[in-house]
Amino acid sequence: MTADNWRAFHFPLSDLTGISAGFALFSLLTLLPGYSIGWLTNVFGFRRRSLPFRLAASVPVSLSVTPIVGYTVGRWPGLTTAWIVYALLFAAALYTGAGRRVVASIAGFRPLWPFAALITAWIVIAFLSLADLPFGHRLYFSVIDFDYSVRIAFTHSISAFGLPARNPFFFPAHPVDLRYHYLWLIVCAQICRLGTPLVDARTAFIAGTLWIGIGLIALVPLYLRLFISASHDLIHKSRIGIMLLAVTGLDIVPTLLLVWISRAGLIGMSPSVEWWNEQVDGWLYTMLWEPHYVCALVACLTGFLIVWSLPPRSSWRERIVSGALAGIAFATAAGSGIYVAAVFAAFLAIWLAVLATRQLWREAEVLAVAGIVGATLAYPFFASLRSSFASASGSAGAGPAQHFFQFTVRAFAPVNMVFGSGWPWQRYAANLFMLPLNYFLELGIFFVAGHMFWVRFRARRNPATPAELAGLLMLATSILICTFVRSTAINNNDLGWRGFLPAQFMLLLWAANLLSERAARTLFTSLLILLGVAGVAYDLAILRFYPLLADFGKVPRIAWIGDDNNVGLRTRSNREAYEWVRARTPETSVIQQNPEPVYQDTFFGAYGDRQTLAVGYACGSTFGGDPRECQSAMAVLTPLFEGGGTQTLASACQSLPMDFVIAKDTDKAWHEQSSWVWTGGPVFSNDFTRVFACAGLRPGKG
Repeated sequence: MTADNWRAFHFPLSDLTGISAGFALFSLLTLLPGYSIGWLTNVFGFRRRSLPFRLAASVPVSLSVTPIVGYTVGRWPGLTTAWIVYALLFAAALYTGAGRRVVASIAGFRPLWPFAALITAWIVIAFLSLADLPFGHRLYFSVIDFDYSVRIAFTHSISAFGLPARNPFFFPAHPVDLRYHYLWLIVCAQICRLGTPLVDARTAFIAGTLWIGIGLIALVPLYLRLFISASHDLIHKSRIGIMLLAVTGLDIVPTLLLVWISRAGLIGMSPSVEWWNEQVDGWLYTMLWEPHYVCALVACLTGFLIVWSLPPRSSWRERIVSGALAGIAFATAAGSGIYVAAVFAAFLAIWLAVLATRQLWREAEVLAVAGIVGATLAYPFFASLRSSFASASGSAGAGPAQHFFQFTVRAFAPVNMVFGSGWPWQRYAANLFMLPLNYFLELGIFFVAGHMFWVRFRARRNPATPAELAGLLMLATSILICTFVRSTAINNNDLGWRGFLPAQFMLLLWAANLLSERAARTLFTSLLILLGVAGVAYDLAILRFYPLLADFGKVPRIAWIGDDNNVGLRTRSNREAYEWVRARTPETSVIQQNPEPVYQDTFFGAYGDRQTLAVGYACGSTFGGDPRECQSAMAVLTPLFEGGGTQTLASACQSLPMDFVIAKDTDKAWHEQSSWVWTGGPVFSNDFTRVFACAGLRPGKG
């Protein structure tokens, strides 16, 4: 292997080391707190359960507690204090006997080896999907880094500066608060801080994604056992339910049609099977792309299951404890994935009304306690976001009120192709008429499972059991909101895409029950599963290999990735440059690259781990800050990277609070031999990047 090739392979080895270390450290926050809380509160009858059950319950309970604890404690005493809270919990649990019978229970794992295999398969898939891919002396990020580069930057900002979280993309000479539902990122930041130098923000975030997937996997048998009450053949049904996480809808059919049209040169090509239509994403796609939303789902489902599984003759103390713990979970959900939490809150309000109507006052009391605790804990977080919005809008002057939601009918891609942006009521009517086909294509086997559940339920002519009624209400609430309301904070309809997750989880449980019956495994259902698996396999492959294939002209190039065949070389060079900066500068340093790059600057977000002055035309103020403060910085930075002007690097360093400036081959100034890029003395350089220090360019500096 040549030295040049070794440089490319060094990065995946670094990823493997960092992700493995982060995964191990994450157990301190994703396993032990839940085990301690389960033992101390005896939630789910924790103390009398088998060790496999307790471990399975510990992960979702931990994921439901640690984000809001990290925020509540870290916001005032500091993130380090949160570790003291977890240590006290663990010590209390050990003191009360949590360590007993652990070794003797190891034999109980023998029948569960398929679950270990499924979890291992998830970890391998996630690692191969998210770690950088070496190819010769090139290096390729995944298409998923389109989103990860943003959240990794948030994670480092929390790790470096603590709470309240700062916007890493905007620094108008003073820090600005981050506007985002970032509670899950606090947990990732704690691991990043604990694991330094082996673990950085990127590897911590990826390791967190692995644990989020394990938490969702653990909820499948827990819900089948405690909610569906599937005590018969539970292991078989649980295996089916977990394997169904690797099944999506029928997206492969329209995707292959669009690929065929793309090869004819009529349209572009999508790097995912989920992007052809208004999304109802497959589980693996969501687990990989949106771990913070899956965290919100896990927290919502865990909180509801805590309330649900409370014994009928529980004492007032048990009811208060269970209600408080569920409320903590709901607060985590609200601050980790607001759209999932909003949909679930609507379902909980309806369920509370059902409990009151049926005069089930004990259950209603527990749910009310959970609501009060959740709202109380979440209020400081949302108050900080509201003050950030008010500060930005107030300084910018009064204007029309911003609406975050609008009524609509879920769009169907073929209908929109026919009507375009005109004919609004005709388009809405057509979308409404096509909803069954739309959802059949998006859900596949899960659509059929839901339909069969409903047919059997109607044919039985008996009143719904509490679990059936709750499941139907959860399903209906999620589908109705996500069909007829869309979010408008950004172009993406995150409410319609992520708020559908509670409905999808209920359909997953019903499908697991259904497919455990031999009679239900017909040729039709087998075909739907086969197409769903094919869609997931295609999606994993295209997301992983699209940048590499584009480099070699096998698929159309995508503007935000690059329009030449140097993506792999550019990725390796940029990662080298940013790792050089990170190794030689304090983590509170301010660096600056072109704020308006030709391609999305995925490299800064994924590898930079530093604060920057400005990103994008509004300096990244979408995530916090007053966009009016952006103008002075852009007046200096734009001509600096455009080249051909009078702006020099020295004058830019003197007028702006930055420590390092990074020039890249995609900048216009790079291609002018007389510009500062070539006349200045870089502290680091390679074929695609040059790093300049501002320290020696300011007055009084040697």
